[in-house]
Amino acid sequence: MRVLAFDMGATRLKASMVEDGQVGAVTTRPSRDLSGSAVMDLLVATATELAASGDVDAVGVAVPGIVDGGTVISLAGKFDGLVGADLAGTVTSAVGAPTIVVNDAIAAAVGEAVAGAGVGHQRVVMVTIGTGVGTAVVEDGGPLGAGPWGGGLMGGQIPIGDGSSGPVDTSGRHGTIEALCAADRLLDAELGLTSVPGLLAAWERREIGAAAVVASYRRSLELALVALAQAHAPSVIVVGGGPLSTAAGWLLDGMTEAVSSRLWAGHDLVVVPASLGDAAALAGLAALAARG
Repeated sequence: MRVLAFDMGATRLKASMVEDGQVGAVTTRPSRDLSGSAVMDLLVATATELAASGDVDAVGVAVPGIVDGGTVISLAGKFDGLVGADLAGTVTSAVGAPTIVVNDAIAAAVGEAVAGAGVGHQRVVMVTIGTGVGTAVVEDGGPLGAGPWGGGLMGGQIPIGDGSSGPVDTSGRHGTIEALCAADRLLDAELGLTSVPGLLAAWERREIGAAAVVASYRRSLELALVALAQAHAPSVIVVGGGPLSTAAGWLLDGMTEAVSSRLWAGHDLVVVPASLGDAAALAGLAALAARG
């Protein structure tokens, strides 16, 4: 089965032809600061270009919003004007193949569950840390729960701290997983650092200030993962977000033990880094398209 898959990120549109579950070469196009209509035009133009290389059985599109029936119904702060647009119908008309539109966190979680770090687990929770915190729950290779609010999408809004002050999440609320665990929380301290890789480098040099920031962030992340584990009872939590999850000894070292110590006896759980990178959502879209 050949699935033309698109991951519509806030800075890049990523696309690939996925054949029998194997993600091919990934094409990228800049998407930063595009309006809803402009990103739609970009999507259609790229789909038309890539579809010319051969037959397409289905198209999958991952978007950073809440989706219902191929239409984005809620999208905070990105691609102004995309809400209400018939993405599935527009792409189907352009390419001539059935199109599914899926939230990007769900697509990435399905990809990791069927082809990445979650393989072999029946229920997988994935947490993706970036500007916000995306969460999704996968059961037997598909999102847990139907409808636009299914799949465990709102895990980032679970409160784990003081709800009266401090940073806020994309809904403007204090004390939630997203408010306390978004990547920028690692840069809030006055260390003169402007990027997470920069903080990682300072931490690797054993700088005291960086070590304190990382330790504080780890405590928030631990609470977040415990809350998600208690809510969904997975056997694995996959954490994505580039160096946030993959750098050795950094945020996830010892996290399995820390989280497991707070769970009920008999709840076996591991916390692992994501393994597919940019290919996760693309692989997930192909798997979801194949499910029909």
